[in-house]
Amino acid sequence: MELSFTKSSVKFLNKLSAKEAEKIREKLSRLLESIEVEDVIPFNELDIKALKGEWKDFSRMRVGKIRVIFKINAEEDELIVYDIDYRGTIYKSMKLAESSRQSLLYTKTNFCFNPIDALA
Repeated sequence: MELSFTKSSVKFLNKLSAKEAEKIREKLSRLLESIEVEDVIPFNELDIKALKGEWKDFSRMRVGKIRVIFKINAEEDELIVYDIDYRGTIYKSMKLAESSRQSLLYTKTNFCFNPIDALA
């Protein structure tokens, strides 16, 4: 499964301390591994919840006070991290304009800075 990040999520990751960034890296790695190996999303283990209403296609993963908003595109075998921010501001700052977000994606294959590797 390919892991993609939006420009805003990469920007937030770059601002984090090494300790916080490592926690996010570990949780995203565990999520990817569970999906690839077991073909299941570990909702309870990783504190993941499906969002509701206009957010129905998205999920959030809690990492302390930080929230990671993501979407799994099974057809393209891709996990897209749309936004990462602190609990108090994440839902206010998210914009769901699908078309504008697609041009802002960085993937492992086309992005010279892989956020997951850089966080290690």
